[in-house]
Amino acid sequence: MPPVVCIVGKPKSGKTTIIQKLIPELKNRGYSVATIKHTTHDFEVDTEGKDSWKHAQAGSDCTVLSSEQKVSLIRKVDHDLSPSELARFVSNDFDIILAEGFKKSEELKIEVNRSGGELVCPIEDLLAVITDESLPNDIPRYSPDDISGLATLIEEKALKRKEKIAIFADGKPVPLKPFIVHLYHKMISDMVAPLKGIGKPKNYDISIRK
Repeated sequence: MPPVVCIVGKPKSGKTTIIQKLIPELKNRGYSVATIKHTTHDFEVDTEGKDSWKHAQAGSDCTVLSSEQKVSLIRKVDHDLSPSELARFVSNDFDIILAEGFKKSEELKIEVNRSGGELVCPIEDLLAVITDESLPNDIPRYSPDDISGLATLIEEKALKRKEKIAIFADGKPVPLKPFIVHLYHKMISDMVAPLKGIGKPKNYDISIRK
């Protein structure tokens, strides 16, 4: 599963602008980037009367729109999904996911705090703060214009710790210790390698349903 870094902050603090600048910086360094936007409001991405809308109205729990240029997935959920849960839909095809929002999540977080004042997240939960103001502590501080420095921080703290194995039980991520990751990695590779027509794949996706 790709590592997730959440860009958090108060409304209108500049979170979207930071992500817009980070995307090309990371891509210029050779990384593929996916993004997730969190909202507290209900929203509709389908158009009334369209075929996909008709599928949903008929009771489909998940609708996929597909064309030669893009794929879109609309899925009903029963709770506000965490970044880790949403990362399952993004797949392992990307190097990193930048998420806007999710201040209560357990993922790595960078807070945008342009005007100073109280932070929306506890200091111990943050990798860094983006601000023009001084901070009364030793947490890493970056200027909003220091996108290169932020990208380097993300490389060091997130991209170098990309998980080789990700397991979800009923949609919830299962924490794995390093020796378990190594065990699963070797076991699956050894089982699949002798099979005909496999070649040398970069990723394996396994789903077990009772």
